[in-house]
Amino acid sequence: MEISYRRVTDKLRKGTLPADDPVKGWCSNGSGLPCAGCDDVISSGDAEHEVVMSDGRSLRFHVKCAGVWRILKQARSHE
Repeated sequence: MEISYRRVTDKLRKGTLPADDPVKGWCSNGSGLPCAGCDDVISSGDAEHEVVMSDGRSLRFHVKCAGVWRILKQARSHE
């Protein structure tokens, strides 16, 4: 968890990950694509949380990384 926390924090600071809310999202089996939070592959045995942003971008996360992203972007909005 600490590794994904650091990576997500860094990506939010750099603007690599958006700080706004997605327009829709869902969970499914992993697609084999990299996680937007930690960059590790989301294997078919893992749950994958996919979100679509207002600009049409689709982001995929491990469920744990999606939670870290939501918490950190919410905290940034209160700064």
